[in-house]
Amino acid sequence: MSHSDVQVVIGRAATDAEFRRMLRENPEGALQGFDLSDQEMEALRSMDSEKLESFSESLDERLTKGWRNIG
Repeated sequence: MSHSDVQVVIGRAATDAEFRRMLRENPEGALQGFDLSDQEMEALRSMDSEKLESFSESLDERLTKGWRNIG
């Protein structure tokens, strides 16, 4: 179990729209390769995707990858 991997997943989900989508649509695939306990995996799978999306939108665009259509 690695608390730092939980932090990495949450940070990546907040800043990477594609990872956020994958976490929502295929959580097992998105979480593959991370050192997570069963409890951590369940907690990450059950995150509120609407709240995560809202939080992501509140971040400065320099901190995120591809979630805004700039132009």
